[in-house]
Amino acid sequence: MVHAAVGIKCRDCARLPRSARVALKPQAAARSTAAALAVGTAFGAVLSLAGGFGLGFGLFIIAWVVGLVTGRVVLAAAGRYRAPSTAWIAVGGAVWAYALPAVVIAIVNGGVAPVGVQALGALIAGYAAHREVLG
Repeated sequence: MVHAAVGIKCRDCARLPRSARVALKPQAAARSTAAALAVGTAFGAVLSLAGGFGLGFGLFIIAWVVGLVTGRVVLAAAGRYRAPSTAWIAVGGAVWAYALPAVVIAIVNGGVAPVGVQALGALIAGYAAHREVLG
């Protein structure tokens, strides 16, 4: 016996037909990946420019906003498909938004980048993006 949405059913009756199972289509996955990369690159460019200003506690708020925006854009590009695969695409875009400035700042400063700040920002943004997509 299996617990189903409408009660307890036997295993044969609880199986969903193929038409009822929804999956992220390859085209939607490509669109959402491109959207995550675009949003991450845009935020990464802005964060690269603002990297030397020492924003303090504001960095945590900015990281949360980066995650929320990335999650919403990826969710819209995926056709509002909420699943772990879509959430991890959004996390990748949010982390990219902090990896890009780390590379740019390291190149500008001769190999030294604020790894701790970038890693903490990536964690906060990734968490916010994952939470935004899965709801």
